[in-house]
Amino acid sequence: MRKRNVAAALLSVLSLAGLAAAKAKRAPARAATPVRAPAAAGGIEKRLVEYALLYLPYDPDGKIAVGKADLKIPGFTAWQIHRTGRYGNLKADAVALVSNDGKWFFEGDSFLNRSPNPVRSDMDLAWIASKYAQLLGSKVRAQLVPERDAAGLKGMSVILESGFGPVRSPGLVTSDGSVYLAGTLWDFQADPRAERRRRIDLTVERASGPAGAAVTIVEYADMECQYCRFRGRQLDKLLATNAGIASVRRHYKFFPLWSHHAWAMKAASAADCLFRLAGAPALFRFKELVYGRQENLSVSAIDELAITSAEGEGVARSDFLGCYLRDDSFDRVRKDMEEGYRLGVNSTPTYFVDGSQINWIDDKVMEDFLRMKFPRLKSITYEK
Repeated sequence: MRKRNVAAALLSVLSLAGLAAAKAKRAPARAATPVRAPAAAGGIEKRLVEYALLYLPYDPDGKIAVGKADLKIPGFTAWQIHRTGRYGNLKADAVALVSNDGKWFFEGDSFLNRSPNPVRSDMDLAWIASKYAQLLGSKVRAQLVPERDAAGLKGMSVILESGFGPVRSPGLVTSDGSVYLAGTLWDFQADPRAERRRRIDLTVERASGPAGAAVTIVEYADMECQYCRFRGRQLDKLLATNAGIASVRRHYKFFPLWSHHAWAMKAASAADCLFRLAGAPALFRFKELVYGRQENLSVSAIDELAITSAEGEGVARSDFLGCYLRDDSFDRVRKDMEEGYRLGVNSTPTYFVDGSQINWIDDKVMEDFLRMKFPRLKSITYEK
């Protein structure tokens, strides 16, 4: 739970922080106290240090300090987490909740309701929907999801009208309606890397690299995002430079920042259709075409590029138009987006490598991680 004004925090939940991807610092949440001395080893404190090292975005020399925070949630204790490491840009300060029975972990944004009422129906969530609607200027509703109830909290979804169909962002609310938590609970007794691997669906095989690769990279990206182009091409270069050294399977996930990027959802639909009609290589060729023309594309120009790309791949225009911008295609795009929300993705690009989150802020951090798997990994030159 990071300290931001409401607008900034809601933007984070919607993964509209792509342009802020160069800033990896996590600010303390409201109601948090400064970090105190590390707690004595043992109990939840010891487990929290171990868990946070695996849960927070990777830093090769990560060190964790924890201390109590002041946020009050029934059944939970709030903890301030301070993580330092090799790279100053990856310094992390966060407030996390751990259930008093030691079963659940939560880290994300929180919002306080100044006039709370007990939550009995969707109508009692109107204050949450109102915050989103005011920020986005679009239709928003909030809905209880009872099957996600846990640890005395009520599971819910914020349903946002993107203009391309509804997008659901997960959350939790206290039974008395006083606090909304944006995100999901995690199993505090499990390895968060393994839990991420369970949450990520790789059955679509929108991927490149050998099927039996030693390492799996999952990339959540937006084709209209300049930082996605910047790091995506560097990952291309890093893997090409280490062909025969690094055995990597790279999966692509759609995460268009629909509220700020005019043609990102259309580009995702086109890529989805090219994948379905012509295979993964066609998708990746299209993505590179988009990156090459990114700064000059428009809402209408992306249509033309999509159709000519399909024809260049040998796909009949009628077949492509039977998929492009259709509900089924947008359903698949939204599925990726909602998966990202459940993982806590809040900027693009976000990478998960064998379940470890990589915030590629510092040039070398992806190399650092992969070198643990492939000691002979060669470095590359990074453009500014």
